Amino acid sequence: EVKVPVPQPYTVYKKVPVPVKVPVDKPYPVYVDKPYPVTVEKKVPYTVEKKVPYEVKVPVDKPYPVHVKVEKEVPYPVYKEVPYPVKVPVDNPVPVKVDKPVPYTVEKRVPYTVEKIVH
Repeated sequence: EVKVPVPQPYTVYKKVPVPVKVPVDKPYPVYVDKPYPVTVEKKVPYTVEKKVPYEVKVPVDKPYPVHVKVEKEVPYPVYKEVPYPVKVPVDNPVPVKVDKPVPYTVEKRVPYTVEKIVH
């Protein structure tokens, strides 16, 4: 435990909101756009049809059979071709010796400029 002496009393600064009056010139002008004239298109001399869907009851004499495909469960196993990880338990792991890579140098040509001397 470390004890640090603190001088008493000490000042603590606190921010206090203060109302500020902002001078506003009254009355102030507000600009409103004037209404502009809108031209209405001429009426069409022919009728315009709008297609609305509605229910129609069609009488059916008797019900008829419809073939519905039903998937059956396969009695044999299906093998997936997608590779997935498999954990194989190993009783005695065999150490494998890995050779260290041999360092080698690569010669790379460096372009340089040649100055031509004129006598």
